[in-house]
Amino acid sequence: MKGLHSICAPRPVLHQIAATSFVVVLLTLTGCRSGVDLSALPTYPENFQRTYFDAQNHLFKGDLDLAYTGFLSCLELQPEEAALRFDLAKIDLQLERHEAALSHLDFACDVDDENRWYREYRAKAALSLLLFEDALEDLMFVQKQRPGDLDWTLEWSLLLADAGGADEALQLCEHYELLAPGDPDILLQKLYFHELLDQYEEIYAALQTAVAKHPDLPEFKMQWAQMLQATGQSEQAFQVLKSLASIDPSNGLVQLELAQLFTQFDELEKAQNALRNAFASEEVYPEEKHEILVQYLQIIALATANQEISLDSDVHVALTELLDIALNMHPNHDPILMVAADFEQSAGNEAEAQQYLIRAVKANPGNRLAWSNLIALDANLGQIEKMAQHAVDAMERFPLDIEFALMTGMAHLDLKDYPTTIDALERGLGLLVDDAALEARVAAMLGDALHAIGEDERAAEAYEQSLASDPDNPMVLNNHAYYLALSGKSLERALECSSRALKLNPSSANLMDTHAWVLFKLNRFPEAMDYITQALIHAEKLGPAFLEHDGDIRSAMGDNEGAVNSWKKALELGGDAKSLNPKITGNR
Repeated sequence: MKGLHSICAPRPVLHQIAATSFVVVLLTLTGCRSGVDLSALPTYPENFQRTYFDAQNHLFKGDLDLAYTGFLSCLELQPEEAALRFDLAKIDLQLERHEAALSHLDFACDVDDENRWYREYRAKAALSLLLFEDALEDLMFVQKQRPGDLDWTLEWSLLLADAGGADEALQLCEHYELLAPGDPDILLQKLYFHELLDQYEEIYAALQTAVAKHPDLPEFKMQWAQMLQATGQSEQAFQVLKSLASIDPSNGLVQLELAQLFTQFDELEKAQNALRNAFASEEVYPEEKHEILVQYLQIIALATANQEISLDSDVHVALTELLDIALNMHPNHDPILMVAADFEQSAGNEAEAQQYLIRAVKANPGNRLAWSNLIALDANLGQIEKMAQHAVDAMERFPLDIEFALMTGMAHLDLKDYPTTIDALERGLGLLVDDAALEARVAAMLGDALHAIGEDERAAEAYEQSLASDPDNPMVLNNHAYYLALSGKSLERALECSSRALKLNPSSANLMDTHAWVLFKLNRFPEAMDYITQALIHAEKLGPAFLEHDGDIRSAMGDNEGAVNSWKKALELGGDAKSLNPKITGNR
């Protein structure tokens, strides 16, 4: 902050007390004054000098606590020294010990009420404690010492307003005008504070005065036009804006206001032309352009969702024009790129939308929503490899975001990249808090991935975790039961799961097959035969696994001929020859 710097040059750190150290200590403690009579300065004992320089050395190295302790030791030796209080207060402010800082500065100011540095730092401490009137009193004192210092006044007034002291900020500006009248920047600042205080009558009067006093400054005319419009005087506002536009047709802010008035007057073609001019101007922030583009998108979306709303085709043309200008002016503004992506996607151009989103995340890798939309669009386009890569990139940038961990797991599971899948899903589970449905989903996928790499025990644990959160998911129950049956472990639990799954979905051929297989593993062959027969009857498309199971069950029941027939049919349908051929050969 301008003005909040040390009155003295950086103090040297001395490791030995040299002959000159005595003078340096005196100058440091008494302040840098021109024409100082050294013979009139107080004499400090050597132990004080050493302690003080040790404290300064700690301060120079950034050891604030040690520096603070050193200054306190000095204070015990020289309890009336205001400069020591000032040093302690500055450290307190750095460590956000505002009440302690204020106490030290009160003491320092009692000793030397004319020291503007003590007063300004006390204002800083008071502001941190929301003591706005106290801060204002000190700031006005400092302001008298530096009349006409515009930057200092603007900065301190904003600090007051931002902390909640808009009224005191206004008073500081008014005090500046008493010392240095006629500055238009102070007038603009006062208008801002009047607005914060909802003092619209004062704004109206101040703007009238400002326009009269500063007729060549467009800022006041611009705000005057806005005030006229806000008070229902649209025609008068229009005349002011027209005069501004005639002086500077390229003023984008004027064009933006004109566009609003043309729209109000139902002159849409003129409004669109003014918007084009505004969008081509660097004076209009990209955030403002983005907001207007979003409004267009919302109108189009509303009309798309409600067939009763008729939408003129000119709206699409207008949005396209404005979007092209905005992209040309701000090619790396990620919110505008996202609007372009939304617009293309709404028109069915998903590939173009994808390219805009790629540009958006490149322009701003911290845009979480852009990453999420990009990954979802990759999935819509069936580009699983791109989805997988983008999901990994997003997960690395947002390591605590469960969505990206889940998307990474899903994409890499599709690609059979099981190690990456397992890592992502385990990370996701570690991030979950109080979301049973999502935990069930993630744990189930983790079980599938673990089974795929032969980690059957860990897979079983993952399925159990999933079922603990969602005990009635037929597919998880089915997978858990089937894989337990394959391993030959926990067969009673497998039966429990397959029975529950079948109860939830009694017409599913897949679930019947799993139940039959579990019964087969339990040597309950007649029951297994019943369920595999039902599975074959209900199957929409007969697969080799069902027929192989049918053959295995028949073989266990002594029906070798029937078993061989089923195995041969399974082989014809593409079943595993390595598994089927030995069975066929061995039962002939």
